[in-house]
Amino acid sequence: MKHSICFFILLMGSVLVYGQAHVWEGNRWMCLLDDDREISSLSIPGAHDAATGDGLCIKIGLGKTQHLSIAEQWDSGVRAFDLRPALCDTVLHIYHGSLRTKTSFSEAIDVILSKLSANPTEFAIVLIRHESESENGMEKVNWPRFMGAYIQSLGNHAVVFHPHLTLGEVRGKILILTRNSYYGTDKGAVVTGWNHSADGTDHARIISYASSEAATLHMQDYYAPTNKEKRLQKIQGVSRMLDVAQGAGRGVWTINFLSGYSSTFLGTAATTLGYKCNATWLHSQVLDIVMSNTIPRSYGIVFMDFVGVDKVRGGMSHWCPFEVNGSKLLNAIIASN
Repeated sequence: MKHSICFFILLMGSVLVYGQAHVWEGNRWMCLLDDDREISSLSIPGAHDAATGDGLCIKIGLGKTQHLSIAEQWDSGVRAFDLRPALCDTVLHIYHGSLRTKTSFSEAIDVILSKLSANPTEFAIVLIRHESESENGMEKVNWPRFMGAYIQSLGNHAVVFHPHLTLGEVRGKILILTRNSYYGTDKGAVVTGWNHSADGTDHARIISYASSEAATLHMQDYYAPTNKEKRLQKIQGVSRMLDVAQGAGRGVWTINFLSGYSSTFLGTAATTLGYKCNATWLHSQVLDIVMSNTIPRSYGIVFMDFVGVDKVRGGMSHWCPFEVNGSKLLNAIIASN
């Protein structure tokens, strides 16, 4: 069935060639990958704070990290979505810090499920962080129960995690990874040992809710490269994690955040301009690294800002776009499979 679907796709569009790997761009790029490929061995492009692309409720030049909507991110080839829900009374709504987006958690998941229904060769990763800044005390207490109940309601659309998950096991489904524990379901996994150091860590874990079976996780999420020294640390950390992903053994996972901001408002809140500046200088360097490798290799799960677009407007003049290379880098990561 997989190959017949892919044959139809090949009749409808072109194939991107990277070394010896033939990878479909966009909605069904996973269709030519074998069912027995372990998820940990794939190169998967992701969107940091994905829901900001659907809009923030207050437009004040802060916190926006994406230009495309979640649906458009999917269409461009994104398969990992960083979503940060808080509990608002009895509704899980997505925030970026204290900034409320225009999207609820269930609305975001519904978009992904719709895309999976139309593209059954694919799967999605949803990385969750409990964004608790806007919550009152009771909402903070209730978040794990509400989140667990919602994930349980997804039924077979949600994956039961184990370290050696293969593509054949997850096609058409969502793998939930969360940085904060929930309860009431055996679906998904919790990430422990997350940190924000420049080097990242090689000692985080992804622990299944079904069996407590755990995978080793290498991860990097240094998010505030606000001066020249810190920018150097950021690219070194990103590059190290790209190399780590290539050498990781079976069942060993990698998450690498290219995202970050170079400037803040009043020394605290990350500016949208700061995210654009970071993406401009960092993405071009990472693109050079990826394109310099002439054979397929694994880069793990790579989260980016302004994914799927190469230029975004901003700054003092809308006529001077930032060259963020978000589409070129996304396609290069896909092609590395």
